[in-house]
Amino acid sequence: MSNFMQAAVLPEFGPATAFRIEKVAIPLPGAGQMLVKVKAAGLNPVDFKTRSGKGYASHQTLPAILGWDIAGEVVSVGEGVSKFFTGDRVFGMSNFPEPGNAYAEYAVVQEEEFAIIPKEISFEVAAGTPLAGLTAWEALFDHAGITWGQRVLIHAGAGGVGHIAVQLAKWKHCFVAATASAANHPFLQQLGVDLVIDYKTENFQDVAERFDVVIDGMGGETTLRSIDILNRGGIVVSLPSMYKDDPAAIAKAKEKGVEVKWMSVRPSGERMEQLAALLSNNRLKVEVERTFPLKEIVRAHQELEQGHGRGKIVLTV
Repeated sequence: MSNFMQAAVLPEFGPATAFRIEKVAIPLPGAGQMLVKVKAAGLNPVDFKTRSGKGYASHQTLPAILGWDIAGEVVSVGEGVSKFFTGDRVFGMSNFPEPGNAYAEYAVVQEEEFAIIPKEISFEVAAGTPLAGLTAWEALFDHAGITWGQRVLIHAGAGGVGHIAVQLAKWKHCFVAATASAANHPFLQQLGVDLVIDYKTENFQDVAERFDVVIDGMGGETTLRSIDILNRGGIVVSLPSMYKDDPAAIAKAKEKGVEVKWMSVRPSGERMEQLAALLSNNRLKVEVERTFPLKEIVRAHQELEQGHGRGKIVLTV
C-alpha cells in the first residue's frame, strides 16, 4: 500500500467549486482507533453548510477534508482495539462535530463510534445511514421520548433524516403524518405514512389534527407553527442548529403548555448497532437517491445544496 491517498481537500471555505482532488498522506491509527479504507461516504446538509463557512466550520482547520459518514473496510487497528478486525465491513458517524475526514480513500476512526455493516447491506446504503439515522433515533427516542401509538408529524419527511424518522416512528406503531412535495407522496406512502401533506399547496395546521410529537427539520417559522398543533404536554424537536434556543419559540411553547427542544447528534457505536439490526431485519430501508464518485465532489455538493431531494446522496470512493 502506498503512503499516499486521494482526497477531496477544501483549501478555503466557499462554494462547491473550492474543492480540490489532491494526494495526501494516509493517516495512522492511534490507541482505540482503526484505519478504514473508505468505500462510500454519506453527504448531509451540514456538509455544505460547513464547506461554506457556517455549520461546524469553526471546528475545521484549513486545508480540511470534510464529511462524517463513513462505510468501508478495516485495514489496521491501533492499540486496545478489540471489537473489530482487519477486513471487517464497518460504518459510523466519525468524530462529529470535529473533523471526520470522510472524503478520502482512507480515514482513521474511533472504534467506539462504529458498528459492523449487515452482510446484505451495500456500502452505499451503509454510508447513507449514520448521521441521518442517529439524528432520527435521538430526536424520536431520546428527546421526544415517543411511545407506542402516539401521533407524530415529521417535516421534510422524504429527506435524509425524515424518511428514516418516518420508519422508526412506524416501527413503534405511531400514527405518522409527514410534509413533502407532491412528487414524494408515493414514496412516503410506501413507507407507511398515514397522512402526507403537500407543503407547497397545503398549510399543515389546516389539514392535520393535533400531535404529540413534531420532528422539525426546517426550524424558524415552521417551529412556531408546529407549536400550534401540539397536544398539551407535546414536544417539538427542532433539528437546525441555527435556530437553537429561539426566544420566540420558547415563549410560545411555555404559553401553550408544550416544549421545544433543540438537539445536536452524537456519534455512537451502540446506536449504530441498533440501526444495523433494523437494516438487517428489513425494518429500516435507507434510500440512496444518487451516488457520485469522489472525483465529482463538486457536482455532489451542488446537488446536495439544492435540497428537496429524496433520501441520501452518497460519494463512492
